[in-house]
Amino acid sequence: MSFRVLLITLFSFVFVQTTTLPLQAQNGAADQIQNIISQQSIEFDIYFLAADEFLGRDTGTNELDIASRYVATTFQTLGVQMAPGYDSYFQNVPFERLPAAEEAQFTFADSVYSLREHMIPLNSVRDDISAPVIFLEHATEAEIEEHGVEGKIVVANAGLPGQTAPQQFFAAAPEKLEWVKEAGGVALVELYSNMQFPWQILVDFLGGDRLVLRDTLEDADDQLPEETGTEIPHLWLDATHNHAEEHFSSKERESGILTLTGPEPEKFYSRNVVGVIEGSDPDLKDEYVLLSAHYDHIGVVNNHPEPITSEYIYNGARDNAVGTSGVLSAARYFAKNPPRRSVLLAAWTAEEIGLLGSGYFAENPMVPLEQIVYNLNIDGAGYNDTTKVTVIGLGRTDADDEMISAASAFDLEAIPDPVPDQNLFDRSDNVSFARQGIPAPTYSMGLTAFDDEINYYYHQVTDEPDTIDYGYVTSYIRSFVKAALLIADRDEAPFWVPGDVYEEAGKELYGIEVSN
Repeated sequence: MSFRVLLITLFSFVFVQTTTLPLQAQNGAADQIQNIISQQSIEFDIYFLAADEFLGRDTGTNELDIASRYVATTFQTLGVQMAPGYDSYFQNVPFERLPAAEEAQFTFADSVYSLREHMIPLNSVRDDISAPVIFLEHATEAEIEEHGVEGKIVVANAGLPGQTAPQQFFAAAPEKLEWVKEAGGVALVELYSNMQFPWQILVDFLGGDRLVLRDTLEDADDQLPEETGTEIPHLWLDATHNHAEEHFSSKERESGILTLTGPEPEKFYSRNVVGVIEGSDPDLKDEYVLLSAHYDHIGVVNNHPEPITSEYIYNGARDNAVGTSGVLSAARYFAKNPPRRSVLLAAWTAEEIGLLGSGYFAENPMVPLEQIVYNLNIDGAGYNDTTKVTVIGLGRTDADDEMISAASAFDLEAIPDPVPDQNLFDRSDNVSFARQGIPAPTYSMGLTAFDDEINYYYHQVTDEPDTIDYGYVTSYIRSFVKAALLIADRDEAPFWVPGDVYEEAGKELYGIEVSN
């Protein structure tokens, strides 16, 4: 649609309306958004953030720190405020890098189990242990109390009784380790076997360095917390090798020797970038609409040559330089046109390694969570239909009309999640806030299926900034900003539709009852 036709259409719309809403909350805002949010500024953001020099914006790198500075500097030059009570746009998120073990060996009876081929460490403890081995069915609290494990290497099946899925094994592992540690055990070795997630895939998934959030002190200065307590080794062992369960259960209480060597863990901070634009309505400005995107990506290909060349870099243009530009574009617009509610702008670190940046903010919010009435996240795997916007969560909150209208204002059609089996709603940063009860869909580019066009770019070195349709992406980002405007200008804050899985959490967070 041309600018002239758009204006005629908008003026005609305003002329026939009989509403008390301000003009800015009607479709008349589309021309302002178009004037302020230019294709050139969007291209600049994406070409800059997805440049080879950023080496894929991996968490814990200097390159990601520079990207965070770009976001913060943009906020500063636009006049975006820092969060109330803070003197920086940065929220330091504490991490620990767990380097892969260089060597690991477990010798027991007449068997030797070796690193990667038979065993994978789940933590970064380095030790050399010689101790009796005790086999327990699952190392439950009751088993540990009954048999006693002090001074022993505990071997048990992965997971807890009745669990069969790898995700359940992962979830149970930390608690089991704590039980063994509190009872005086010196190591926990879990026997892993699952056809859904075979051993070699597990090795590929867990065999490299890993990042985890660190526990933090109440002290908010820049000092790193000291180590507390004594950790013990925790490993998974391939249960299919040498009939491991039968082997350990028949020869328990013989001594085993467990050796783990390698680099020590490294502690560091990465940064969420957070800014605020105060709302214009005295009665609503204490409520926030959170607009968010992750700005990290997945770095470079393992075992890359030196020097690193372009074909080994995961540039992450679609995922998620586009989304980061969406948040920056919102800052450009709302800095000049504050809506009724305040706008909380956030760029998250560490999404690609488990939604860790947004998860940290949700547990350590810079404004009270109950004042955040909506989160419109912007993220996605890419696009295969430039006539659409895919809203992951359309139909789950009562702000559907706003998102449908916003997309339509820029000649796009808003559609719901086309691949619910992929569980996309719970795979992006929005779920960190949905779990707290905050209505939180993700506003994605036009995805109609996980087809070859999506997979060609998603988490691939081909996701370069020069492969993007900037005309489409500009319309998409403008519609994102329009959706945020309509939501922020509502008389009543949006909420979950009745019966949604997160509705009860929302009731508890906001202290409200919702009629069916």
